This record gives sequence, structure tokens and C-alpha cells, in this order.
Amino acid sequence: MESVVFYILAFSALLIGTAAIYMALIEGFPLKWLYYHYFIRKPVNWTIFIVLLGWSFYIYYDTNEFPSWAIAALIISGFALILTYKMHQEKAFPAVFFPEISDEPEKLPLNDEMEMAVIEYEGVTKSYPLDYVIHHHIVNDKFKHKTVALTYCAMCRSIIPFDVTEIGPLFVGSFKNANMIVADKRTKTFFQQATFKSLIGKLHPYELTMIPFQILSWAEVKKVIDDPSVVKVSEKDFEDFELPIPGMWKKIMASESTPGLSSKNRDKTFPARTHVIGLIDQQLVYLKKEVLAKRIVENEEYGFILIGAGKTVNAFKNTWNAQKLDIEIDEGELFDAKSNTRWNIRGKHLSGEIKSDLIPIAISDEYWFSWIKFHHKSKLIRL
Repeated sequence: MESVVFYILAFSALLIGTAAIYMALIEGFPLKWLYYHYFIRKPVNWTIFIVLLGWSFYIYYDTNEFPSWAIAALIISGFALILTYKMHQEKAFPAVFFPEISDEPEKLPLNDEMEMAVIEYEGVTKSYPLDYVIHHHIVNDKFKHKTVALTYCAMCRSIIPFDVTEIGPLFVGSFKNANMIVADKRTKTFFQQATFKSLIGKLHPYELTMIPFQILSWAEVKKVIDDPSVVKVSEKDFEDFELPIPGMWKKIMASESTPGLSSKNRDKTFPARTHVIGLIDQQLVYLKKEVLAKRIVENEEYGFILIGAGKTVNAFKNTWNAQKLDIEIDEGELFDAKSNTRWNIRGKHLSGEIKSDLIPIAISDEYWFSWIKFHHKSKLIRL
């Protein structure tokens, strides 16, 4: 009977140690289970391991013979304890807290085609290579007295920076519906990254605040920003992205599979990983390839323009002081013929009558399956 209890406890520990993965990937598990598992997994598995170890030594003390039948159970329980720490999204994708900024960005191992998230906030501009951010999913950084968390869900390619000054830095809390759940370090409240909304925790209900940003190639960053501030990276930071199971990431990306979101609950209007440009405030969505083909797309109803440059798309308001702008791309710059005004690709004023920068609009460059899952009421605009 003792051996049966030993192995029940050992395999229970194994289920607890791996639960962060299978509960995140199987839709049927309630969110509350993921949340409470985050807090109980370590103390419960430590308790099981200590109980089994202590029980084994008690039997040895009582019978003067160590129970050989308990060895396998102890190994399973010890392995489960290791998995408790290793098999969690927080460990697999360790968030960065206030990274060092390079003094010599030109010496960093960056190539011209590399995509950069460019954040300008509180008069400070910093750039982060997306191939670096993807390994961590979250980079927390300071912009003067403000704290910003740049979040990047690799599964759905949603890249969103949040002002988290009030609640503090974020880390990867879990994963649900094929989208990252972020959590704040102080209260461990869970937020769905794609919707900005809290799901459960001490701060619930609470909504994160997105700040505008841009995605530019490194070549464009060097062209339009003098002495750019770039997070300090090394060659190691650009190793191929992998999940804890080697080779699994490439298989997922080459398929229609969306782990955590079943096929029956996924919109199949387009292939899952069709790139789209979503406008969050306006609840509009465009196919990215169509925007890039036209290079400049104007939406008069909502008063904005989309600018396609290389492989990236950015958005700006197309008015200034109630005056409608007629912007076109001219020699890699934005040009309004009415006012004879020029801006660079970031919307920064270069010359002309209008002595002002263009006003950026927050957009999301992500996959169709994720956008439509969390913004199901958005309007699709075909060009």
C-alpha cells in the first residue's frame, strides 16, 4: 500500500510540474487553473518531494533497510521538481529588465534588413531588434521617468509596447488562445497581451495602455536617426528562435497549426499566418501584402494613411490643423505637394511650410488568426 501512495504522489508531482505547458495548449482548461498553478506549483512539488524523501528515511530507520521500491518514485518526484522550474513560460522566455544601451551601435552584429522596434516616448528614442526581443518576449526599459514594456508574442507575432509606469515591469505569465499572457512583477495580475485587458489577479479589472511605435529596418533606422540608441546585443542574441522542444517551432511555422487555439475555433478566411495590419483604435484590418504593393494607402473616413516601406508598414494621421494632407512617397521621403512639406519615413519634419511632425497611429503587424480572434468585430478592407 505504501508503494502505491508513493507512486501516486510522484506522478501527481509530474503532472503539476508540466501543467504550465499542457494547460496552456489545451483550450478546455480554465484560465483560473493556469493562474493558481503559477502560485502553487513550487510549494506543492517541494512538499511532495520532501514528504517522499522523509517517508523513505523513516522506513529505513524503522526497518533498517532502505525501500528500493521507493527509488524510482523519488527520481520521478525530483525530476518533476526540476520541470516545475524549467517548464514554465516565465523560464522559457525570460523577460529583460532595463537592458544596457550600446555606446557603439555601429559595431553591433546587425544587418541592414533586420527589423527594429523603434519607440519614441518622453522625448527618448530607442531601438530593439525583433530577432532579439523574440527570445525574451518582453523587454522592460526606462524612458526618463516612464517604464515601458515592449511585448512580442512569437506565436501570433503581435508586437505591443505598454506604458507600465503605474504597475511596474512585466514578465511572461502564461499562454492562452495562442496568445501570450503577461503579468506584472508586483501583483502577478494576468493580462491578455492582444486585448490589453486584465484576466485575473489583484489589479483586475485593469487595462494596459499601448503607446505608438514603429517597425523599421536597421538600414532605415540609421538613415533617419542620428546616433541611434540601440539595446546592446551580441551574436548569441540572434540564434534561431526555438521552443523548449528542438525543431518544434519550425514545424509549427510551416503548418496551419495554432497551438492553444483549436482549428474549429479559428477563423479560416485566410491562412492562419497571413500577415495583416490591424488598427486597434479603429478596429480595421488590411492584408499587409496589399498595403506593401500600393506603398501608400489613405483612409479618408478615419483620417489616416498607411505607409509601406520595404517590408514594414507604419501609419499616421493625414491631417494637420484640420487641413487634409495629400501625402505621397518621393525618393524615400513623405511629401505633401499642397504645403511643399517633407518628412522622413518616421514622419519627422524635414522641410516645408508645415513645421510639425506627422502624428503616428498605433497599428499591429501580426497574423490573421490572432487578430481576428481578439478583434472579431473589426472590418476587413481589401485594396
